Order: sequence, then C-alpha cells, then structure tokens
Amino acid sequence: MLKWLFGSKFNKTDADTLPSYEESRGIAEKGSVEKRRKLASLKGLQPEFLYYFATDKEPSVRKAVAANITTPLQADKILTKDSNDEVRTELAVKISKLLPGLNTKRADKVTEMVLEIVHVLAQDKASKIRAIVSEEIKMLENVPVELVEKLARDAELLVSMPVLEYSPLLSDMQLMEIIRSGIDGGALAAIARRKKLSKGVCASVIDEDVNLATVDLLRNKALLISESSYTAIAARAEKSTDILEHLIERDDLTMSTIRRISSFVGNAVLSKIIERNKNQPDVTEEAFRDIRQKVTERIKKGGADEAAIPGEESRLRAERLYSNDELNEGIILKGIKDGERMFIIHSLALLAGISWKSVRDIINSKSAKTIVALSWKTGITPENSLIVQSDFCSIHKSNLAYPDTNGEFSFSEDDMEWYLDSFL
Repeated sequence: MLKWLFGSKFNKTDADTLPSYEESRGIAEKGSVEKRRKLASLKGLQPEFLYYFATDKEPSVRKAVAANITTPLQADKILTKDSNDEVRTELAVKISKLLPGLNTKRADKVTEMVLEIVHVLAQDKASKIRAIVSEEIKMLENVPVELVEKLARDAELLVSMPVLEYSPLLSDMQLMEIIRSGIDGGALAAIARRKKLSKGVCASVIDEDVNLATVDLLRNKALLISESSYTAIAARAEKSTDILEHLIERDDLTMSTIRRISSFVGNAVLSKIIERNKNQPDVTEEAFRDIRQKVTERIKKGGADEAAIPGEESRLRAERLYSNDELNEGIILKGIKDGERMFIIHSLALLAGISWKSVRDIINSKSAKTIVALSWKTGITPENSLIVQSDFCSIHKSNLAYPDTNGEFSFSEDDMEWYLDSFL
C-alpha cells in the first residue's frame, strides 16, 4: 500500500533507524516533548505509536505525525479534526501531494480514505488549509468534480482562484453559473485568465463590468475576443485608464474597434495602436490616415490632448520620488485622498519591491488580508492599512481586516508573506 501511495518518495530502505520497541514505548509513555516529537517524525515507525501520537497533548508532536509520510491514513483521518491549525496545515500539505498519483478509477479503500481526508480538509475552517488543497488540485483531472466546484465557489479568493483559473474539470456551464452567482471581482478575474475560454463565458465575464476581470481578459493573449466583446470593452476604456492601457496592447483589434478608441485618445496612443495592428486583415493605410486626421482635428478643437501612454506619468513620478528617498507613507495617504490610482499602485510596488501588476491584482482582488499584507510590506502602519482597505480599495467596513487589540497587525509575518506569495 505504501509503495503505491508514495511511489519513489518512500521505500523500506528509506526508513529511519528506529529505537527498540521497548524504548519507543517508554518514550511514548514518559518521554519529553522533544523526544516524542523526534520519535513521531521517524519514517517507518510502528503504526501503533503513530496512532498514539496523533492524540498527543502537544501540538508539535501531532504536527510531526501529520508530516510523517508513513503515518497510517486512519491516523491522518483523526488529524483532520485536530484543534491546531498548524497540525492540519501540515497534513494538508502531505495529503495533497498524494493526489497526482491517485488512481481514482480504482474503487479501493485506500483511494476512498485519501479522498475522504481531502474532502474534509477542503471544508476546513482555516482558509489557508483550504487554499493548500485548491493549489494542489488546480490542474488535476483525477479528482472529483464536486470537490473542484466546491473550492471554486469558496468565499475566500486564495481558495477559489487557483481552481477557477486552471482546473480543466470546470465546464462552461459551471463557469457561467458561478459567474451568475455574483462572485468577487478577483474570482471573476481568475476565470478571465483561463487559457481556454469560450465566447459565451468571455461575454459573461464582460457583462459583469468589473475592470479587473476585463483587464485580465485583455492580458490573456490566448483568447480570441469577439467583435461584440471588443465593442463593450472599448466603451469602458474611455473611462478607465487600466482598461485602455491593456486594450492598446492587443494586436488583434478590428478596424471598427480602432475607430471607437480613436474617438477619445490622442496621437501618442493612436500611434501605438496602429503599430501593433497594422497587419490585421481589415486594416488599411487609407483608413489609418482618415483616423489620424480626425484625431488631429479633435485635438485642435480641444477634444483631446497629446497625453502619453496611460500610467507612464504616474510611474515616472513614483520612481523619481523613490530614487530621492521621498516616497513614504504620507505621500501614499495623500495620493489616496487625491484619487491618484496609478500613482499609488506604482508607489506601493516600489516600496514593496514587487511588480506594479502584482500590486494592481492585489488591490483589485478586494482580499482584505492580502491588502493588509501589502500595507505591511510597504511600511504602512496597521492603523493606516485601514485607509488603504476602505478608501483606496473600497472594501466594505464589515469586511475590513482590523489591527489587533494592541494596535498591531493581526496576522503573523509568515502568514502575510504567504498571502503575498499567492499573487507573485
């Protein structure tokens, strides 16, 4: 059974050197916490000791049992109900690693038990544990569809996003039902990033009118966006620099879409559009000359300006302040008050040392915990992280992640790094 479950990960020759049975029994009954923990971590330890240690009063001992790849599944099943989050986290990491090699077509007891344990962990009260399961099964085809769909509908983005973006088991109908259920913008964006997306699902994403999801559709170069979808997107680009910035990066725009965009942009943006789409079948030099002339006339009448590509000015300003060591929390808070979205995104990226696109995705995810983690990474105080959440990210007060009673961040640094890693 062990060979089938663990493959090359464990062979009898890999077993640790064990103390005598009598010595192990003595440690189990009267040994110190450290001795019990070490014994519980030994690969190949007799099952009866691992069962015994699965209910040890010390969490570190139970955690060792959870991490031990030779722990019997019956003991692992006990640990799914453990009161300690770290124990269940360790178990989730171990059990999830078994899934790629699981033959679900074999209706045997071992397979049933592994899936039973995974199902319990997928419903764990701790979102971090559910997220571990989601991350591990996101690309698998040998897991139950109902498990994937349950995770896809999870209220926590770190749980739902991996399977929404990658799982091959979610059908178009399921995706459209999930969209119609009123999902979070971050979850909708995860669907927009799928490599295979039908025109119907694509249209459903656009119909939700969520900028983050629309941007991710445009960034998804694997998608062929329909003319009707481009028409809807172009209309929104007039009011959203985020959408416009990514729309002009596409190289599959039709002449009709280009004409629509040219009605509100200047020559700098138009030149970039023309350069990227000059080889499109319905694009002609004569049409471009006509468009350029109309844009020029509009500029002369004051109907447009010669602004640079969206976001460039904000990026350059943030970089200048950062290089002069003048970019700080006060500047960020003033920018939030003044509504300088792109400047804030670029500023946070520089202070956190991550890409501005990752910052944008974090901000648009509406995940309070991840936004708090970003605030921490950039040096923003716990108190002011509330301003970032509420005033900049428009998170409702009922969903804010507040500082603890001491005014400190309510999550550990390890947890905050973990939240950020999910977007990097």
